[in-house]
Amino acid sequence: MPEHDSQAFQELFDSEPTVATPSEVATWVHVYQRLIVMMERQLKETRAFASDVHEPMQRYLSRENMTILEEEIGAFKDRLAHWSDAPARERD
Repeated sequence: MPEHDSQAFQELFDSEPTVATPSEVATWVHVYQRLIVMMERQLKETRAFASDVHEPMQRYLSRENMTILEEEIGAFKDRLAHWSDAPARERD
């Protein structure tokens, strides 16, 4: 199972404000909502494509693309929950 690039995630999460104004909180919630929608659409399209190709390609897509997308979506849902639950407070 592939693992996400933890450095890339850390750089992204480190770019978030430590103490956020209500406006910044709303911005981060909106950004993560849009990102999740986009990535879930990509996952759905990848699954649809995989259902119509030969077995080796299905295994590859399942093992690589779909797994990575699922892991990333999970990480971004965690950040969305953080921002949704944390209006104008110091982030963890």
